[in-house]
Amino acid sequence: MDALEENVTEIVSRITKVPASVIDPDQDLRVAYNVDSLQGLQIVAAIEKAFDVRVDDDQIDFYTTVRTIADTVRRLRR
Repeated sequence: MDALEENVTEIVSRITKVPASVIDPDQDLRVAYNVDSLQGLQIVAAIEKAFDVRVDDDQIDFYTTVRTIADTVRRLRR
């Protein structure tokens, strides 16, 4: 896991109250950690703030794993 994925994991951990040490970057957040739609929006808002990016609202359902979120942040920062 690289530094960006670790930062995303910390954000997910803070919002979901799941310890960062158990979050797998490839696990579906909704299935593995019971992330609901409100938490999903909170995660996206925190990602936008932390990394100064803008995530398209119509794409939120595609950001299901830490790795996918990190890849999206990388793409948006280019």
